[in-house]
Amino acid sequence: MPFSDTVKFIGKVCLPSNMAATFPPASSAPTSLENTSLYDYYYFENFPDTVCRKEAILSFGQVFLPIFYSLVFVLGLGGNLFFLIVLLYSARSRRVTEIYLLNLVVSNLLFTITLPFWGVSAAWHWGFGEVLCKIICTLYTTSLYGSIFFLGCMSLDKYLDVVHAQTHHRQWTSAKSRLLTGGVWTVALVLSIPDLVFARLQEGPSGRQNCHLDFGENGPVWKLVLRFQQSALGFILPLFTMAFFYTRIVCVLTVLRPRGRSRALWRAALLVVTFFALWGPYNITLFLHSLQDLQVLESCEVSKHLDYALQVTESIAFLHSCLSPFLYLFVHHRLKKHLKKVLEVIFKRCRESAAHPSQASYSNSYSTDQEEMTSTGNLEQSLQDHRI
Repeated sequence: MPFSDTVKFIGKVCLPSNMAATFPPASSAPTSLENTSLYDYYYFENFPDTVCRKEAILSFGQVFLPIFYSLVFVLGLGGNLFFLIVLLYSARSRRVTEIYLLNLVVSNLLFTITLPFWGVSAAWHWGFGEVLCKIICTLYTTSLYGSIFFLGCMSLDKYLDVVHAQTHHRQWTSAKSRLLTGGVWTVALVLSIPDLVFARLQEGPSGRQNCHLDFGENGPVWKLVLRFQQSALGFILPLFTMAFFYTRIVCVLTVLRPRGRSRALWRAALLVVTFFALWGPYNITLFLHSLQDLQVLESCEVSKHLDYALQVTESIAFLHSCLSPFLYLFVHHRLKKHLKKVLEVIFKRCRESAAHPSQASYSNSYSTDQEEMTSTGNLEQSLQDHRI
């Protein structure tokens, strides 16, 4: 989100990369890194012996970002709402992994509902007031960390269920999983406190309002700290956690040689590779932007390329809110069974309403199918229920 320190274009952890539409004269370009956001672009940036003009980056973002955010919003909202219905439908037979998956879906939904605000802000300006600016920033960061942390929780549960199968079923109760769930949301909320405190509106020269983080005189320090925090807690730690857990699972499956072992190995690799593919480029770009702020990289052309890369890689990372439930549908056996049951109920009701519109009340049909799903779920064995 831009804020108009006469010429700045800004994006950050809480705020996707958006743009303002006013262009001050080149002579007003800032000459220092007095930035108040986690990472930023300049429309006009001072490099040795030249002024780096970035109107093309502004124009690109005003078109690309709203379109991409709209696409992610539609896909993420539709997909996650559907999986939310499936998981709520299977409430009686829900297990630990499905508790984490339910919270992952809720995190994704909260994340996707912030995207229309950033799309409008990118195309025009922030016109929703300061209170909503703080709420959306806080919601964005909380849901972002929440969705990543719950991916780690699901890999932990699979690790315990396969590698420590005997002790896991005796010691890891639903109460403990709910306690861990509460802890994840608490940590995510704590990490979003800077957004709640520092998010505010600033009016640019043309009267356009922009939502951004204003750290005041300590902007450069805060910016580097929050970048490190996001890379460490939002990428490096989850990546190594998932890699460790799934590597241990692969080792156990290689020794036990259960049926479907090769499929399980490919599924484990798919989860880790997908996470890295979505989040890796964005975090690498953030690191390079930090080098630019530290004046290690001072080329105008490099700065422009980094600005383009930041918009694109950040948008690609947002795809996690669309893809993560489908990935776990692919690898989670019980979720497939729940989905199949829900689809059977939907088709059954459609046929009944078409053939006998006055028969079979909705509540009786729902109750019967719910009991059927419960009895089926109780017969599943551990390794079959958690096929990586």
